Amino acid sequence: MLQFKSNTIFLILLVLAAAGLVHAGAQARIEGIVTDTQGNPIPGAIITVTTEEMASFNKVIKGDKKGHFKALILDATRHYVFNVEAEGYQGQQRPFKVGAGSTDNHFEFKLLSITEATAVGKMNLLEQPGYKEFEEGKALFDEGDLEGARNKFRESVAAKPDLLPALGALAELNYEAGDMAGALEMADRCLEEDDESVQCLAIAANASQALGNEEGYSGYMARYQELNPEDPTLLYNDAAVFLNKMDDDGARPLLEKCLEVDPDYPPCNFEYGMLLLRTGDMEGAKSHLEKYLEVAPDSADAAMAQETIKYL
Repeated sequence: MLQFKSNTIFLILLVLAAAGLVHAGAQARIEGIVTDTQGNPIPGAIITVTTEEMASFNKVIKGDKKGHFKALILDATRHYVFNVEAEGYQGQQRPFKVGAGSTDNHFEFKLLSITEATAVGKMNLLEQPGYKEFEEGKALFDEGDLEGARNKFRESVAAKPDLLPALGALAELNYEAGDMAGALEMADRCLEEDDESVQCLAIAANASQALGNEEGYSGYMARYQELNPEDPTLLYNDAAVFLNKMDDDGARPLLEKCLEVDPDYPPCNFEYGMLLLRTGDMEGAKSHLEKYLEVAPDSADAAMAQETIKYL
């Protein structure tokens, strides 16, 4: 059996004791509270403590019913980060460093509700160039002042040339005002930012057609159809090609698909009703012509639909 002299054992005990004192001295206590912006405690908040100095370290603390939390940091020599989360609130991060051996480290966190955070985010956004003018333009549009809205959208685009919503809105208002060149210019700029914008593709196609640019129209429409294959307007236009050639068999599946996508789409109800009339389905024809009059009572073909129904 090995035996140690008493002075050797004493030295070993001194070393172990010293190591324990060093470890204990590096500890620190933290505590705090999590509240909302009104100072009301948020119960059950989750406080996660991490440090870049040790990737595997992840200490999770749960607040009590009164929003309080406390924990022991075993190694106060490191720099840490608080990650505070609570359901219905915007999370918050905060770096911290406490003194080794300290016990009076108090932290307070006030969390914004999601609604408050959204409002703050919107206010911050409005301080950026172009966004304030865009919101003012939207307000004027809602009030029915289309020319005022158009001018504000122009200001918005001038301040922030890549603001997609403003580009799309200005393209649409230019089109409605009959400014086809302006509509096409804004639509093209919109598509430079988002080449899958269905709104801007439709405006670009219609503006190109109005300007007599059939090649441009075909290119925009091909892209539009690729992205939006079940648009009832496109299905109706394809059906109209067959109807103009008196080809009911070719038009029928397209009209049926159109009504499957949008049962209330007026032109498809009218043309499908007339197609059914030609094929002898009187009840079906009456049903679709009545639907047409229901959804579009003042349309160009309303009188014809009314006269036809009288004989069904």
